[in-house]
Order: sequence, then C-alpha cells, then structure tokens
Amino acid sequence: AAYVRLRTAIFAISANYYAYSQYCAASNDSKKSPSREGILAAVGNTPLIELQSLSKSTGCRILAKCEHLNPGGSVKDRAALWMIEEAERKGLLPPEGTVCEGTGGNTGVGLAMVAAAKGYKSVMAMPRTIAKEKIDAMKIFGAQVILTPSVPFTDNRHYFHTARRVAEETPGGFFTNQFENLANMRSHIEGTGPEIWSQAQEKVDGFICSAGTGGTISGVSQFLKSVNPNVAVYLIDPPGSGLKDYINGGPYTEQLVAGTPTHFIKRSNGSSITEGIGIGRLTANFVQAKIDGVFQGSDEEAVEMAFHLKEVDGVLVGPSAALNAVGAVKLARKLGPGNTVVTVLCDSGDRYKSKLFNDSWIKAKGFSPYSKTASERRADRKLEWVL
Repeated sequence: AAYVRLRTAIFAISANYYAYSQYCAASNDSKKSPSREGILAAVGNTPLIELQSLSKSTGCRILAKCEHLNPGGSVKDRAALWMIEEAERKGLLPPEGTVCEGTGGNTGVGLAMVAAAKGYKSVMAMPRTIAKEKIDAMKIFGAQVILTPSVPFTDNRHYFHTARRVAEETPGGFFTNQFENLANMRSHIEGTGPEIWSQAQEKVDGFICSAGTGGTISGVSQFLKSVNPNVAVYLIDPPGSGLKDYINGGPYTEQLVAGTPTHFIKRSNGSSITEGIGIGRLTANFVQAKIDGVFQGSDEEAVEMAFHLKEVDGVLVGPSAALNAVGAVKLARKLGPGNTVVTVLCDSGDRYKSKLFNDSWIKAKGFSPYSKTASERRADRKLEWVL
C-alpha cells in the first residue's frame, strides 16, 4: 500500500502542472471552433445546474454537472471519445477496426455511439444483471453485446476478461480497457474539470462523486486541486465496494490475474443496486485521484434521493447519480453553510425504467419510495433520510 501511495504522490506533482496547463490552454482556445464534427462535437460542455431543494436544505450551493445530457446519455461519453481518439493517434485502432470493452453499461453505450460515428464495429461484454435499457442502447448503435455471469474478477468468465479475449481474437480488435486506460482520466482533466471551474465562476469549495473506473474523480480532482488546492474532494461509496476502506488506510493484497499483477482491496459488507460504481480492486485511474475523505451511502438513501429529485427538482437520474447527490448533501453538511459543492449526474433515470422506476422491481427489493407523496417531499426541508 505504501508503494501505491508513494507512486500516487510522485505523479501528483506532474499532474498538477498538466491539469493547470490544460485549463490555460482551454481558456486561450475558447474562441476557436471545435475540431470534432457531427454528434461527437456535442460531447462535453454539459450544463452545471443548482439542485435547489438540496441547497435550501443544507445552506450551501449544491451544483450538479448534467452529464446525463451528453449525446450518449452519460458521463462515459467523454472517456469513450478520448480513448478512441488516443488509440487512433497511436495507430492502435485500424480503419474499420473493432472496439471491445467490458462495461457496466454506460461506457459501452458511449463507445458504441463513438464507434458508429467513426465507422468502427463494436463488441461489448457486460454482466447479464445490467439494466435492459443499457443493453438495448448498445444494440441500437450496432454493438454486439455479450452477456456474462456475475462472477469475481479472478474468474476468466468475468466481463473484463471476456472483452479482452474478444479483442485479442478479433483481427483489428482494440481493447479500450477503461479501468486502466488513462485517457479515461485525461478526458476529465481536459474537459469536465475545467468546465466545472469555469461554470461555477471559479468558486468550488467541495467536489464529490462515486467511482467505478475512477476516471471521473481522478481527473476532476487533479484539475480542481491544480487551480485551488483547498477544494475538498470526497468519494461517496456504495455498500459492497472496497474504496472506502482503502481511502481510510486499509491494506490491499496483490494477486496475478491473467498474468497481470492486480491489487485487491477489502470490500465492505453487502451489495448495491447501483450500477457501474464500487469496486474491489485498485485501478490505474483511481490511484491517481486526489481524495481528502470518503462517505458511504446506502441503497435506501440513493432510492429516496432519486424519487426526491424527480418529484421536487424535476431531475430524472439513475441510482448512481442519485447516490452522488446524497454525497453532495453529506459533504455540504460537513463543510457548513455558505460553501459551494459540486457533484456529477452521471446518467439519466431513463435507463432504469425496468428497475428503479418499476413498481414491481422496487417493491421486490424492499424499498418503499411510494410511501411519500410529492407534496410531502416538497415540504421536507431537513432531508433526515440522508444519514
């Protein structure tokens, strides 16, 4: 663990300079036309909105980056575009090649969209438990979808290994490897971070989000810390993830998986209905994040927040985005009134109609969001269900 943290600290010196240089470059180039064409020119520059009910409850200004408004419907459009463009520059993805990825859903949709726009084929491997809407979205963009069993990372049938294997066996195949590919992180150093800073008028006191690959929190934290080292960066972690324990100083164990040294961390008890966040190993993207602290958020909090946001603020998001909003409330309470806290709405509730917003599914999982009316939610200023 000491080696990993030392490596992270050394990287931070160069990362600070890189992140700040990207902000300066973005400022200097702000009047230039974007070099991307077609639908890909719509990736990024998403709105930063205030979640007014959360601001009123906490006395802070709580802002949310609307990444669900990217053309592919999630924050993962950014990583998808950066990873493919970098592969093109390096000659790793030939014309009419095949993009392959193991995904919790949103990265697969983003990659399938970018691949379609650029004339590539795509193959996505994912757990069969993922929301049907995500599977359908990938197929609509022309991707071949391989559904895998929900098995540990050490199992060769895991979606990550399945995607890597398909890329190796496919002529012209390229495994984007979102967990270890640092173009993922760079998409947020160069894009999301500077956008947040500019849209918030250079007033950000805290930033919080969850992590799967770690690309978003790593890139945004590096950028924000480069322009203001005092920005408090926190992680919100779901049950069953090991990231909270790691950030709090917990150990890791090293094990060879498919010939690659992998650092496993201790998962917390339980599991989560959230998709694409929480993980039991350290990724190249995550270890470079600059994180000051961590909260754990429950499924109950995420479900209640998803219903609260849609009925009080008119914002329809998925469970992971809702958990980020839960984290924003927790961080706002910690920092105190008058501060500005930013989070990320990573995807839309449209992708969870068969789960989170399906009466039968939600009741089968033991949640009871329908026990409150919209009027009762609007009258709830304390949000005591955020623990």
